[in-house]
Amino acid sequence: MPNPPDIHAAASEMLESWPGFSPLKSLMDNFPDMPVYLAGGALRNLLLGKKSGLKDFDFFLDEAHFEDAVTMLGQYGSVIKGPFGAPRWFPGGADDVSCDLIAIERFYNGLWQCEDIVDVLNQFDFTANAVALDLRTGGFFDPVNGVRDIYRLTMRAVRFDYPDEPFMPGQTLSRLEVLWLRIAHYSARYRLSIEPITLRWLHKNQHYAEGASKFSEIFFPLETGALEIIKV
Repeated sequence: MPNPPDIHAAASEMLESWPGFSPLKSLMDNFPDMPVYLAGGALRNLLLGKKSGLKDFDFFLDEAHFEDAVTMLGQYGSVIKGPFGAPRWFPGGADDVSCDLIAIERFYNGLWQCEDIVDVLNQFDFTANAVALDLRTGGFFDPVNGVRDIYRLTMRAVRFDYPDEPFMPGQTLSRLEVLWLRIAHYSARYRLSIEPITLRWLHKNQHYAEGASKFSEIFFPLETGALEIIKV
């Protein structure tokens, strides 16, 4: 399992075997002043020691070159709209591997408008996901102690104060339902021990489990046993 000081090398090695690496490198060469951050599940899995089978990545870019970046990458594959509304890029020849392209300033989880990657991570769902790597400088961001929780195999929500509103216009699942179901899913998938405050919130809001079928339809199938581990 790589320590955070080694995460840049580990992430670079992982990305070099990814079908989208060459276009991503070209993108960074073409826009040398554009920061590119890898965040979320790919880094979480690297820190968990899971280097194989990664099929989705989250890249955060700044607003200034965002549309041009999406257009350029679209020339090397296909781009659709992901569940949260951000462009989802499938590199050519890799229909089962994708990445979400997210403008930092457009990332919105019902709270404040983000100005930098730390703002973004402070609005993530759980701490093990709230880590990011600057692919240019190797700078590592961990504002809510996600690495500590990863190493301790602990599930800890970042916050619970998202507005109880649809996660996207026209959807019926609320932001809090999505949070509840994601925590249940990833706790079961990676056998994470849920810390007491997060577990108390999950128990208090078990009615959010009613959205499981809709969640699986929009996002991905819930891990087997995900709902069972939450029951009192």
